[in-house]
This record gives sequence, C-alpha cells and structure tokens, in this order.
Amino acid sequence: MVTHISKKDQSKQKGEHSDVAVNLTPWQKANLEYRKKNGQDATWSPTVIDGQEPKEEPELPENASDLPVEGGSRNPNGSFADRLPKLKYERNSVLYRRLTIVITLFLIPLLFVLYYVSPLSKLSAIHVVKNEAVSKNAITKAAGFTLEDGLWSQYWHRGENEAKIKQALPRVKSVAVGIEHFNEFKLTVTEYQEVAILEKGDSYAPVIENGKVLAETVKKPAENLPILEDFKSQKRILTVLKQYQKLSQELRASISQIKYTPTSANTELLNLLMNDGNTVIINISNLTEQLKYYPQVAKELKGKGVVDMEVGIFTYPYPKDNEKTKESSAENTTTDSNNNQNEINENTAENESQSETNNNTQIGQ
Repeated sequence: MVTHISKKDQSKQKGEHSDVAVNLTPWQKANLEYRKKNGQDATWSPTVIDGQEPKEEPELPENASDLPVEGGSRNPNGSFADRLPKLKYERNSVLYRRLTIVITLFLIPLLFVLYYVSPLSKLSAIHVVKNEAVSKNAITKAAGFTLEDGLWSQYWHRGENEAKIKQALPRVKSVAVGIEHFNEFKLTVTEYQEVAILEKGDSYAPVIENGKVLAETVKKPAENLPILEDFKSQKRILTVLKQYQKLSQELRASISQIKYTPTSANTELLNLLMNDGNTVIINISNLTEQLKYYPQVAKELKGKGVVDMEVGIFTYPYPKDNEKTKESSAENTTTDSNNNQNEINENTAENESQSETNNNTQIGQ
C-alpha cells in the first residue's frame, strides 16, 4: 500500500525540523551534520530543545560507559551523567576522611587530659623483688619515691632514685625500676654476695664481692666463708678475693682462714689455715696457680704441718713447741674434766648423806 504525503504535511515537517535546527546550539549542529554524513542518528533527543519531556531510557549498569554501542565506541571517560555517582562517592570519602582527622585531633588531647586528672597517672604502690639480705622497707625508704604523686615525672628521673639506693645500701649492686599494673613501680634488686668475713676484734664484718667491708658486724661468723685477718686495705682485700674466686669450689671450701702476714722482703705473703689442720704459706699473686697442687701434697703428709709455697713447694711438721702447747692444753683439759668429775662425785655423796639423815629424822618422829 502506497501512502501519499501531502505537501501540507511535508511543509509542516520541514517547519518542525527548521524550528529544531534554529534552536540547536552550534555544537549540536556540528554533531548533527557529522552524523548525517556518516549515516548515524543523533544520540541526543531534539525534544529537549522543544520543551518536551524525553522518553525514559532503561537504566544502564555502572560500567555502561565502557560498553560498545552501534555505529561507534562510547566515550572512554563516560558522560557527565555516568560520572556523577562516582563524583558524589569520592566527595563523600574526602569529607569523611577530613572529619575523622578533625575528630582525632580533638580526641587525643581530651584523652590525655582525662588520664592526667585520673588516679591512673598517680603512683599507687612500690613492689621490691629479688632482694635477700636487704629488707624491702629499707630499699623503699632509700628510693625516695612519693606515693600519690605524678607517676611519669618520677619515672623519668628514676636514675637519681637508683643512685640513692646504691649509696644508702652498699649491699645493693643494681636496681631496675619498671612500671606494672598501669601505675605501680617494680624495683628489681641485684645484691652483692658475701664472699668472706673480716675479723674485727671480738666481732666479724661481712666482705662483699667488690671487696668492700660492710659497717655491720656480727658476733658469730657465717659458715662456709673464709675469715680474713690483719687486712687493713680494701684494695688488698679485693686483690685476694679475685684470686680466691678463681679457685675451685673444693679448694675454697677447704680454707677456713686467710691471714695477711707481710714481711720486709715480701708484701704479698699469706698464711692459709686449712680445715684439715695444715697451714699453707703462699703469695697472693700465686694463689690460684700453686694452691691447686695442695690436695696431692696433703695426701703425702704423714702428720699435720706446714706447706710452704712461697718459693717452690716444701713441707715440714709443726714446731715441737706447738705440739707441747697442744699436749699441755689437752692435759689441762683432762685435768679440769677430772676435777669437775670429783666435785660432782663429792656433791653427790653429800646429797646422799643429807637425804639419809632426813629419812632417819622422819622415822624417829
């Protein structure tokens, strides 16, 4: 069926197209001519220009700008309408980041102020650990920390407090101050060990491993520690103790007394009184090297005597005067014990006769 279009209709359509063409922008005109040459339709709708509502188009996926279209490829950057949701998302992301930074900048000082005024920023307790000879109260008192005072101000100056402890308490070798339970100090103490006893008349003073003689004294010396006699210099004591510490545990346990006996020719001379009754004469500088031969030499001795290691190794028995003194002291001890026994017997006899008299008196009554 052939349809005939009247001239009136043709003129009407031309008028509409002419009106549209008149209302087109320069860019739209150029685009329309380009597409006519290539036999393509315009992607924009003329009804927008006429003031008519465009037909609803189906929604495209987010990546629709990357999909190919008929008659050519879509703009890789997408249209403004396609990019609008992404711009909103990016703008909101930037806004959220800025808001987070602002809140953080205000929140950190606020938390700091709250912590500073709270009890957590005050020192609440002091704990002392690993102390043996020194009491916890003495260490706490010497430290000089103040409870309920600023925790961090005292912690940053803890070196001064550690020095106070070591100065007031010579037994303390080192102190480490740490924080536990948020607002409590933990003082880890390391002490010097006692290595000898220095004789001071009728009392004894402990000697620690750095060679220092403590001011405290005791009436009875500690067991398993050598007794030092006639030492006046702390430097000399430290030199002897360094050599003594190098000896084996067996040799250290066999020494009961170390006596400093210098002469005009030898200022390093020592007399060691051994637990087995022998005496060793030895130099301080040769103590470690020569004393290790003592167990073998002692086995070859037939009796108690002197082992002279000052120059070489020589042995000889004690002088007879010493033996006589020992024998006389033993005889005196025996005589005293016999006299005491006789007195006990006499007292017993008197008590028995007195008891018999009392019994007779009671019978007669």
